[in-house]
Order: sequence, then C-alpha cells, then structure tokens
Amino acid sequence: MQIRNANPHVTVTVRHEETTDSLREYATEKIELIHLDYPKIIEARVILDVEGDRRHKAEIILFCANHIIIDASSETEDMYKSIDFTVAKIARRMRKHKTRLLKSHRPKREETIRYLDEKTTRTTS
Repeated sequence: MQIRNANPHVTVTVRHEETTDSLREYATEKIELIHLDYPKIIEARVILDVEGDRRHKAEIILFCANHIIIDASSETEDMYKSIDFTVAKIARRMRKHKTRLLKSHRPKREETIRYLDEKTTRTTS
C-alpha cells in the first residue's frame, strides 16, 4: 500500500454550478481512496462541470512521481456518478501503467524446454 503521499493535495474546481461542501468532500474522499504503490500521487485536480443540457462532467488529472500525468473524464446525468466512473477509470489506468512497467523489467525467457544429450554408456562387468 501507499505509505507516503497518502493524502495528496486535491484541488476541486466547479464550473457553471455553485459548489457544495458535500461535493468537494466526496471528490476528495474518492481520490484519497486510490491506493496503489506506483505511481505515487503528488497532486490531484478535479474539474466538475455542468453542460447546457444538464449533463454532469467530471475530469480528474493526477500528477504523479517521475513526471507521470494520468487523466480521465466521464459524463453522466448525476455528478456523484460521474465522479465514481472517473475514479474507476483512473484506477484502471494506474494499474495498466504499473503492469506495463513490471512487464518491461521482467527477464526474458530464452528456452522453456531444455534437451539433454543422451549418452549411451555400456557398463562392463
């Protein structure tokens, strides 16, 4: 589990709607629940937007260690549902990134089956 940077700095921005404390707290809680070993989250930005036809859009941008930036967005009818879907996308992308790194550092297998030379030896008694 992630030990350092367990509580990254989270900035919540709301556009075209008035901000509520419950919405800010919900987004902050969801970001803090993402616990993966790599990449370590340094800062998180959450942008919540309501578009003209009452579509709620949530966008999350994570600034991680080693200059890694992971972002995702989703759009639904409910803001809380949008935040949930976006956090799920972010977690999936972080897992994929970690898996790619682990696969690139694996030692390559040369041969899986090795054949032994059979020597015919005769024993004399």
